[in-house]
Amino acid sequence: MLGPVTAARDGKPVELGPPQQRAVLALLLAKAGKPAGQSELIDLVWGDRAPTSAANLVHRYVGALRRALEPGLTTRSQGELLTRQAGGYELIVDAEASDLSRFRALVARASMSTGLDDYVAALDLVRGRCAAEVGRAHPVFAEVDHEIADVARAAADRALDLGQPTAVLGAVHRIAGLMPLDEALHVRLMRILIAMGRPSVAEDVYRDIALRLVDQLGLDPGKELRAALRMADVRSAVLRPAQLPADVRSFAGRDEELAALDAMVEERPEILCLEGMPGSGKSTVAVHWAHRQRLRYRDGQLYADIQCSGAEAAETTLRSFLRALGLPADQVPDTRDELVAEYRRMTAGKQLLVLLDCVSDAEQVRLLLPAMPGSLVLVTTRKRLPGLASVGRTGQLSIGMLRPEQSRELLVRRLGEGRLDAEPAAADQIVLACGGLPLALSLVAARLLMNPGFTLAAVVDDLTTVFGGDCGGELQTVFSWSYEQLGPVAARLFRLLSLHPVVGFSAPVTARLLDVDQATADAALAELVDAWLVDQVQPGRYRVYELALSHAQELSAQLDTAAERAAARTRMVDYYVEGTQWAHDSLAADRDELEAVAWYTREYDVVETLIRRIDEPWRLTVPMQRFYLRRGLLQDWENSVRYSLAKATEPGPRARLLMGLAGVAQCTGRFDEAVTLYRESLIVGKDVDDPRRVVITLIGLAGVEETRGDRKTAGIVLAEAWQVMETRLGVAGGPISDDTRILLRYLLEAGEELGLLEAEVVRERLAIAAED
Repeated sequence: MLGPVTAARDGKPVELGPPQQRAVLALLLAKAGKPAGQSELIDLVWGDRAPTSAANLVHRYVGALRRALEPGLTTRSQGELLTRQAGGYELIVDAEASDLSRFRALVARASMSTGLDDYVAALDLVRGRCAAEVGRAHPVFAEVDHEIADVARAAADRALDLGQPTAVLGAVHRIAGLMPLDEALHVRLMRILIAMGRPSVAEDVYRDIALRLVDQLGLDPGKELRAALRMADVRSAVLRPAQLPADVRSFAGRDEELAALDAMVEERPEILCLEGMPGSGKSTVAVHWAHRQRLRYRDGQLYADIQCSGAEAAETTLRSFLRALGLPADQVPDTRDELVAEYRRMTAGKQLLVLLDCVSDAEQVRLLLPAMPGSLVLVTTRKRLPGLASVGRTGQLSIGMLRPEQSRELLVRRLGEGRLDAEPAAADQIVLACGGLPLALSLVAARLLMNPGFTLAAVVDDLTTVFGGDCGGELQTVFSWSYEQLGPVAARLFRLLSLHPVVGFSAPVTARLLDVDQATADAALAELVDAWLVDQVQPGRYRVYELALSHAQELSAQLDTAAERAAARTRMVDYYVEGTQWAHDSLAADRDELEAVAWYTREYDVVETLIRRIDEPWRLTVPMQRFYLRRGLLQDWENSVRYSLAKATEPGPRARLLMGLAGVAQCTGRFDEAVTLYRESLIVGKDVDDPRRVVITLIGLAGVEETRGDRKTAGIVLAEAWQVMETRLGVAGGPISDDTRILLRYLLEAGEELGLLEAEVVRERLAIAAED
């Protein structure tokens, strides 16, 4: 009955009937061989709502209990266990048959001894409050509960005297949970926890009972509880480490990352890993978030800057952590295994926040992982650590570059909003130059703070001093650290990426830059991603941060010869020329249409930039024209054509570009200009052996003439195009090439649309075009 009322015979449960019947049995057991009067039983079962038949119902419950406890009794037989006494009933059971009797016997034996075993055995019998399921209070039940609490207090006092608090912690904690308002028992629980080196848990115990006393009784904690709290506070001050570095007052721009970390920690990971390139601000984010979360980890915070060193750094950190946790220096072990074992022992049962800055491998984290769940290891690393998943439940977050508005927020926090508002254009230039790298922004802010008289514009004019001089040494150092970890192929790729015209690129171009097979280039690219010198923005698509690109350019100028750089640049340009031409031909032939448009779209910014950087821009402009037209990018089309035309000297490219410019004029309704340009294209290219270009030009010219209302001229022009097809491209008979077949289809479709070719001719020639 020390908990729910149950009975068993030979290990098998005995059915005790409804709740009222079990309440009768509970009271008889609690009185331990003393009679329970009928009125007492009636009051227990019904209180002031007893029915008129209550006495008969009690008599019936007693009869049912007799038969349950002594099977085989007849209905009117009294039996040997539950007998009728004057005005009531008495239950007589062997002392070993009742948990309450056994409990009292063990306690009596414990009081005669000096050990803890009997106390622990007695408390282990307690499964809950006396007759917990009866649901009605009774002084006898309350007396048993007080008896249990007295035993728990006595066990705690003896354990503390013997220096063995761990032996009774579980029992005392459980009994305290059953007696939530027992101040004296909670005082003992707090003392046990303090003796075990867990003062923060003792403080939690105090807070919990203090709230209950106020909410349920309207009382403040008593003198003993307050004294135990002071003891916990003193012990906590000694044992609770608080090693976090100071938070950054001007922290800004990382709300999304902080929210992501908040969400991850709710999943109760053992490790949270912040990955990012040097200078990305991952350590600042980690420290700031750790300060926000520190109260969640009641046993304190440990911190170590591993400095990207090896396993020996983890051993040094272990020694430091052990001393911080209260282990005397002369007791710190020597060997790694002993250090780890002692660290696990001292962190067992604790809730710690451990911040490990600049970790280089998963093994370091494994050595420094606290013993039990409830603690968290927060890791920052300059390279990805896939092995962390095998160390413990891990959440990972990449810390990338700041967006422009976040960069400005950081500068505002450092310099004040007024200083940026006074020079908005210069502020925008600084944000752009820093490329979202927090370290670079911090260097600029530091220079301005050290020189209050400097304007933002003055710093913009001399950013090379900030990033390259004494102030910028740190920026160069972080990029150099990442670069020095690379293998030779990846290092060469990093340098050659400075030749790429924009920060974004796709994987295939890297093979052309290196002049190697794609598998080798992919391996080098993966190495750059792991070193945070290159960011993978989506599958197959990458970018290099602006400042990293500047560093790559400096390295390439130092380490690569001019010939090597020129050859790599040529291969890169050829890659984009070939890709653009493939996409053009695919659209012209109505094949691989989705892939071709996707290529154009993906590489559009690269090609547009290259057009203005290479000596022969027409090589890209001409095959881009179909995409310009398809997407309605008429202004971009015209700008690129005019730029390329100014650079072109040979009649072939000039003829094609003039034809393209005529197409722009035609699409924008400038029909007279279009006619002039088409005819100029024919004149410029008259000596160039390019009959297909001539046919396309004539088809375009015919369309403009028809639009202007001159159908006669349009017909003459189409007939001229037809003659070129017959005489120069062999469509009069015999096999024709795929390109010619496509051109024939264009001519016949144009003629049919304008009604300028006979229907029979159209059918005949289309049949030829359809032949394999």
